[in-house]
Amino acid sequence: MIAASASPRQLNVVLPDLASRLTWGVTFHVHPLDDDDERLAALKLRASVRGMQLPDDVGRYILHRGPRELGELCRAVEILDKASLSAKRKLTIPL
Repeated sequence: MIAASASPRQLNVVLPDLASRLTWGVTFHVHPLDDDDERLAALKLRASVRGMQLPDDVGRYILHRGPRELGELCRAVEILDKASLSAKRKLTIPL
């Protein structure tokens, strides 16, 4: 896996063998999540993978009061998952 700011064909790679290998695989264009709806969908997906349901109101609460970086938001979901399991409660704003 490699990450770059341009597609493999647009990179200024000097070694022909490396350039060939970079263009061989699948290329994905990844863009940052820019609005709260996309960030909420990412949090809900992360929660779903962990086997929990993240209600919209709880997700929006986390987005507006939690850290801005997506990695930190995902860690918050992990912490909340553990807290809800230990308290044997569903994920709610009061929890």
